[in-house]
Amino acid sequence: MGCLVCWLSYLIVLFLFYCSEARPSNIHEKPATQLKVPKYRLWDVAQKSLYLRNNQLVAGYLQGPNSALEEKIYCVTNRFYEPEKFPIILGIQEGHRSLACGTGALPVLQLEDVNITEVSRGGNETSRFTFFRSYKDGMWRFESAANPGWLLCTSAQSNEPLGLTRHPDAAHIVDFYFQLF
Repeated sequence: MGCLVCWLSYLIVLFLFYCSEARPSNIHEKPATQLKVPKYRLWDVAQKSLYLRNNQLVAGYLQGPNSALEEKIYCVTNRFYEPEKFPIILGIQEGHRSLACGTGALPVLQLEDVNITEVSRGGNETSRFTFFRSYKDGMWRFESAANPGWLLCTSAQSNEPLGLTRHPDAAHIVDFYFQLF
């Protein structure tokens, strides 16, 4: 009798799983469109917000009506790296544009028209889009996976592009606030 109850329970669980997965509205959608990517606000410790100017992310003081220009940051986990490093892929504009790091002696930060959810499925090809997030004293730092030791930074000057630095100093701010929006 006990085995029959187990078997019936198993069939019911399978049926419920099938019903929950096979809703007609979801069958033909791509998985990327089903994901709800979390949105964050990212600003540096000098209180400069990020906004888009001439196809570059810039950090500046946005006040009044200009505060609507602030770009929100979308973030997904990169599962191809050790979770202890908190690997993430960052993007803007609903996650349709990704932050990417060039490689070389002086790597450059750029925006690429690629969806962060698509990038996150790319395996080892994702290092230039990946940042390792670290937390200390209430602030976050973001290290480039493609360029170890290079950190996301803003300039001490307002209205300058977001960039990368290997040497945090008074001219290169590497500490950020990162808040779910």
